[in-house]
Amino acid sequence: MKNLRWIALSLLLSGAALAGLLAVTFTPETRAYLGRVSIAAILLALGFQAASCLCRVVRLRVLCRGLGYTVPFPALTLTLFLSLFAGSITPGQVGGEPVRIHRLSLSGLTVGDATTVVVVERVLDLVVFFSLTAAALLSLRHLWGYLAATVLYPVAAFLVLVLTLILLLIILIRHPSFMKRAVGGITTRVLDRCSRSRRWLRFCPGAGDAGSLEARIDHEIEAFAAGFSRFVRGGRRALIGALLVTIFEWISIFSVASALLVALGLPPSLPESFLFQGILQMIADIPLIPGAAGISEIGAATLYRRIVPAYLLGLFVVLWRLILYYSNIPLGLIAGVLAARERSGETGEGDPEPRHTKNL
Repeated sequence: MKNLRWIALSLLLSGAALAGLLAVTFTPETRAYLGRVSIAAILLALGFQAASCLCRVVRLRVLCRGLGYTVPFPALTLTLFLSLFAGSITPGQVGGEPVRIHRLSLSGLTVGDATTVVVVERVLDLVVFFSLTAAALLSLRHLWGYLAATVLYPVAAFLVLVLTLILLLIILIRHPSFMKRAVGGITTRVLDRCSRSRRWLRFCPGAGDAGSLEARIDHEIEAFAAGFSRFVRGGRRALIGALLVTIFEWISIFSVASALLVALGLPPSLPESFLFQGILQMIADIPLIPGAAGISEIGAATLYRRIVPAYLLGLFVVLWRLILYYSNIPLGLIAGVLAARERSGETGEGDPEPRHTKNL
């Protein structure tokens, strides 16, 4: 029920923003132009989106193999769509990471190793994402004044958030004991609250065995730090492969908007569009509203009005959001149904088939 409320809120905000944008920009010129929209270019945009999803699945598989696990491709595909769905309905897309960690742990990875895979994914994303955005920014110096006046504060907030997370990650890897003390303190307070009030016991599994729970948390933190060190020291081949796949992934994501510009009979404007996509991604990652609904639409309209005529601006933003945002919701719902059938099959008669192997 809570998920339905998040979906409804994000769709309501996004739909209202798109409706308002279309109402302002839809003119007789727009209506006359609808028949000239290139279906082939729209299919190309969908192809770029599909390619980015494929790259993410391949990257997951490469990183899992780097830690010694072989996870079936269908299981990783299900994991991806479930995490994209969770990210689409949570502020700052923060729901995607816990879902991937949970699904990878169900596929046989330890929680520490699953966390390592997800964190390495995010580090690679940041490296490639910032590289592409910075390259586009340096090639478009004439836009610096305009960008400073329009999106300076959201981008600055995103950079502060990223730097804070990177600092915390470095502290965790170099000094796992700090995280043990922090998580242990939180665990102790939660379990103490559970023991004081019986009505909280049903929300606190393992409350009667605080020592074993704390020991497991310590073990997973150590496993995460060890897994990350393994990647840095011995998993360079996996890291290089994952980095190459990540480059293709972000180029595909950023190319969706350029394909849509071509669909509307406009130049692809690759440098400008890549820069705008990078800025919009920064804004979407700030945890404010589920799926950045409303903010993304307004931000896209603000940035792309520099290269898109007013009578096509609303149509462009609608197509862009349909492909990059709305498509994740039905795919995620289908993945949820498949995951529910998978769970029901495992709880039925017979032993479930193993879905992973660990390379020795």
